[in-house]
Amino acid sequence: MATLMATTFISCGFGIGWWFYGVTSAPEQATILRIVGIAILIGLVAWVMSLRRHGGQLPDPGEGAKNPFGKQYGIAVLLMVVAIFAGSRVLTGLLGKPEAVATWILFCVGVHFIPFTKIFGSTRFRTMALLLCGVAILATVLGSSGQPLAWPAVTGFGGAIVMWGTVIASLRAGHTEITRQINGSPL
Repeated sequence: MATLMATTFISCGFGIGWWFYGVTSAPEQATILRIVGIAILIGLVAWVMSLRRHGGQLPDPGEGAKNPFGKQYGIAVLLMVVAIFAGSRVLTGLLGKPEAVATWILFCVGVHFIPFTKIFGSTRFRTMALLLCGVAILATVLGSSGQPLAWPAVTGFGGAIVMWGTVIASLRAGHTEITRQINGSPL
């Protein structure tokens, strides 16, 4: 339960960050888009808290429960941070493409989720990794082909939708599992 809570809160938080970056592509609609993003965030957080209360009926897994936030997790995050800084430096300094930095960050975030499939024991992370990388590639193709709003719009809104979509999938699966355990069903 703690892992589900941690990963969903992290994804909710980064989702709103990507959403707000997407909002920069539509200054005339910025207020309504910010309100929509905050409403989505509030809805997801309320769902997480509801699930937490529902899951509180389950027994504590005890000290033997595996904590996935260990060495492998730390290495994946460290490599992502190094790649972000190195790639950002190349994009701004050598290539003169500062508009591509956020898209590079989204790509690195996507790649860093690949080992999470094994670390957390969920293929959902591989799906999220592929979708985030796909969004970054799409933004790069569109942005490089003369559509400058694609950098913030596709990267920002696309990143948010993937992150929040993964949260929704996680919460649905978590609810199903909690209900199954509470009812004592083996499957």
